[in-house]
Amino acid sequence: MNLGFSKTLAVIFGTALPLLGIVRNFTTHADAAVFFVDLIAGAFLLVGAWRVGVASHSGQRYLAAAWGLTIGLFYSSLYTQIQMLSQPALVEPPIPPVWALGATGFGLLLSILGLIACLRSIRKK
Repeated sequence: MNLGFSKTLAVIFGTALPLLGIVRNFTTHADAAVFFVDLIAGAFLLVGAWRVGVASHSGQRYLAAAWGLTIGLFYSSLYTQIQMLSQPALVEPPIPPVWALGATGFGLLLSILGLIACLRSIRKK
């Protein structure tokens, strides 16, 4: 794993998070704050990937910070989804809650891998 992997993953996540946030917001009528969190995380990841392309050494710091923010947001979402599993649902969600939990956990795992790849690149220089 290297900086190229982290940058590519940041571009993929940076475009997918806002798009998936739009879909989630319109299908479940979630809180608007959740939607803006997805937009902010996606924007930070895209800015971090862009900064790596401009100046790789200084851009790594931006990308590492963006990955840290994304990991925190995924962890918070994962924790909230685990808590909501024990509560009865008022409205039947379009996606089973266990699948959403699995997707969030997988996103958290990929975000951690992206951060590790970015930090390993910093240490090698």
